Amino acid sequence: MKKCVALLLAGVMVLSLTACGGGGGSQSANTAAAPAAGGAQTEAGSSAASAGAEGKTKITFINGFTGGDGPFMSKIVDGFNESQDQYFIEQLQDSDHYTKFKADNFDMLIIHADWISTYHALGLLREVSDIYEKAGISFENDFHPITQTYAKYDDGVFAFPLDLYAETFFYNKELVETPPANYADLIALRDKLDSENSQVYPIGLPLTGDHQWAWMTALGQSGCNWVEGEHIKMDTEEVCDAFMKVHDLIYVDHLSAAGLGDQDHYNTFVNESTDNANVKVAMSLTGPWKYVTAKEILGDNLGIGTLPQIYGDTPCVPAGGHTFAVSADVTDEAKLEGIAAFMQYAYQPDVMLNWADAGQAPIHLATMEQVKADPEKYPVANVNYGVFDDAMILPAIYNIREQVKYVNANVWSLVLQTPDLTREQLMEELKNATEIATELSEQ
Repeated sequence: MKKCVALLLAGVMVLSLTACGGGGGSQSANTAAAPAAGGAQTEAGSSAASAGAEGKTKITFINGFTGGDGPFMSKIVDGFNESQDQYFIEQLQDSDHYTKFKADNFDMLIIHADWISTYHALGLLREVSDIYEKAGISFENDFHPITQTYAKYDDGVFAFPLDLYAETFFYNKELVETPPANYADLIALRDKLDSENSQVYPIGLPLTGDHQWAWMTALGQSGCNWVEGEHIKMDTEEVCDAFMKVHDLIYVDHLSAAGLGDQDHYNTFVNESTDNANVKVAMSLTGPWKYVTAKEILGDNLGIGTLPQIYGDTPCVPAGGHTFAVSADVTDEAKLEGIAAFMQYAYQPDVMLNWADAGQAPIHLATMEQVKADPEKYPVANVNYGVFDDAMILPAIYNIREQVKYVNANVWSLVLQTPDLTREQLMEELKNATEIATELSEQ
């Protein structure tokens, strides 16, 4: 077992989720060719100084927004740099931003909500209550209450919440007249589509690609308690039941085709699957960042709805979030004043709306009100705002990202790739997942 744990730790997760875009690094428009902190080079290979930083207090900021949402964060950063002449935010957008943050002494970073607990335990983040006060922002009053489950600890507040992104339900209006609300509705849709003959299925469950959200949906909607102390606990009958529901969805009730490949829960929705070109799905459970491309392909036939109750009666929508955080190494008072000035600027609703323009759902209450006032412009955010109270983020326990790796890879592949799966086979893997997670929680 120790060998398994060592192998898991060897592949330390570089948390560049699809929500943060994909591909190589890029720079903010005003910081093109700027060096990373500590003299490190950017992915572009340049180490030239930032022309706009001369004579100003420079604050280095790294994030993983290397996809379509990157320019929108750059717009916020550039707007701040142009709005005053005391401070300069030097931004690096890099797909490996967590590794580079720890290696190159950046002052600020974007950190996912479920990663804060580990960075907090390792002492990498600064307590930021004083920065809140300088910026005139109230953590308790200016953000949705769910933020208190991941940004606040016994020794203070360690992040500025930016958004919450939830599993998003897209459907093709040509195939779905009324979005299914439950499992029985999915069965009825399967029969209408004649799935086994037409190869058009209600939904798709891929081997990889949002698969963590897929099993979190099954456990959450089934009402499972899958955390014990500081580690996940998978070796229970109720968790086994939930995973068997996923298996039976494919192999008993044929609501999804078997053998779908990477990202095919979405690719078969927009007719872009390479490995399963003959399969089509009527609905896709994916991230809000897929909205722009789905809209481009399906146009007015793209529907957005609330996640159906597929596995049980407990409302649950898997979610994640982005936050701003400050390095524990930042002690320079001028930098702290500059960070406070940036936060004060960024959390103006008219500025934060840039992030809503990226397809994200800002979690700042005043900005939320403006987004809600324009549902046609911000359709995904408005749907996701309706599920925030039922959102499930990975639990705020140490090393949680490492703890779920075995479930993501081994348990999930067993469930999806074993037509005649038995409860005994599944329980053995669930016990392995629990044992590994327990050891990881003690590292």
